[in-house]
Amino acid sequence: MWKKGMAALLLAMTWLCLSGFAGLGNEGEDTLNALLDQLTSEDVEVILTEDEWEGKAIAKVDDSVSVRAAADPDAMVIGKMFKGDGGQIVEQEEDWTMIQSGNVTGWINNEYLAFGVEAKERAEEDVAKVATVTTQTLKVRQEPNTDAPVIDLIGMGEQIEVGAEEDGWLEIVYSDGAINYISSEYVDVEYDYGEAKTMDEIEAEEKARREEEEEAKRTANLGAIAASGDELTLLAALIQAEADNQPYEGQVAVGAVVMNRVRSSAYPGTIPDVISAPGQFGPVATGRVAAIMASGPRAVCYQAAQAALDGETTVGTLTHFRRDNGSISGIVIGNHVFY
Repeated sequence: MWKKGMAALLLAMTWLCLSGFAGLGNEGEDTLNALLDQLTSEDVEVILTEDEWEGKAIAKVDDSVSVRAAADPDAMVIGKMFKGDGGQIVEQEEDWTMIQSGNVTGWINNEYLAFGVEAKERAEEDVAKVATVTTQTLKVRQEPNTDAPVIDLIGMGEQIEVGAEEDGWLEIVYSDGAINYISSEYVDVEYDYGEAKTMDEIEAEEKARREEEEEAKRTANLGAIAASGDELTLLAALIQAEADNQPYEGQVAVGAVVMNRVRSSAYPGTIPDVISAPGQFGPVATGRVAAIMASGPRAVCYQAAQAALDGETTVGTLTHFRRDNGSISGIVIGNHVFY
C-alpha cells in the first residue's frame, strides 16, 4: 500500500509538471508544493529505484533456485537461476513470477526473487559492477583525489570491475586487496548480472568441468626420476618401437607407463628391468628395441622419453597399454588404449 501511495504521488507530480501550472493557477502550485512536502529524499530514492527496477527481478538465493515450466512446486524444472542472476518479468501472480533470463523462460516462486528496492540492495551484495570508460584516456589514481599520483591509464571503451563509490570516485579492488580509484564522471557503470541456465546448459557445463578435472588429473606431473644417458636412450627406443606412428601425446604415454611401473612397488625399480621384464614389451623380444638403440632413436622419441623422465604423463598413473580394439575400457590415445 505504501509503494502504491508513493507511485501515486509521483504520477500526480508528473501530471502537474507536464500540464503546466499556468492553467492551474495558485491552486495547482499549492497542490504540487503539498505533494513535495510529503516526500523525503529517501522517498524519492525509493521511487526512482522502483522505477529503475520496473519489470525486472534478481535471484534472492545463496546458491540457486529452480525455474519451473508452470507456477507449481511440482512442475518440471526447466532451468536454474543462480546467485547474482537477473531477469525480465513476463507475468506475475500472487506467489509466482514468470521470468525470462538467458535462454530460460519459466516460473519462480516469489520467495526466491527480489523486486524493486530489495532487488537493488541484493544487486549491491551479489552482482559485480563494471565501468566502461567514456573518455579518451582515464587516469587511475592511487588515492581518491585529483592530486594523487597516476599509476595507470585506461582507454576509451575499456571495461573494469569497480567497487564502492564515494564523493565521485569509484574503487578498483585488485585480487591482492590493493585499492585504486577512478573518477565516476568519465565512466558508465552497470551491474554485470548473470543469466539463468537451461538444464541442458547446466549439464553441458558440468560435463565440461568433469572432463577438465579428469584432464588435470591425467596430466598432473608425477615427479622427475633421475636416469643415465643409456637409460634415456633405452626408453626412447622403446617409445619408437611401440609408438613411432602415434601422436606425441601417445608417445609420452608409453614413456609414462614405463615410469609408472618404475615408481610402483609391483614392478622392478629401474628402467632397464621394467623394459626387459619377460612378456611385457613385444619389441624387446623381437630385437626391434635393440636395433633402434644401435641406429639411434628419433629426436621426437628422445623428447617424449625426457618428458616422461621429468614426470610428465598423459595417462595419470596407468601401467598398461595395448592396441585398441574396443574390448578394454581406458584412455584411448591414437591406436592405443591405456589402462
